[in-house]
Amino acid sequence: MPDTKLGRERKKRGKRRQLESHLTRRELEAADEPPKPSVDEVDGEFLTEPAKLHD
Repeated sequence: MPDTKLGRERKKRGKRRQLESHLTRRELEAADEPPKPSVDEVDGEFLTEPAKLHD
């Protein structure tokens, strides 16, 4: 079956609808307030002092 512009457009609309549905569902299931950050948790890497990098 040949690839047609109409088929590609339909596929694109389906993908867009699927994404919108996913985002809406995620928003509805989200908590009303974001979780409070914890002092004990570390989300990133530690940065070193620039002077120590050149040694």
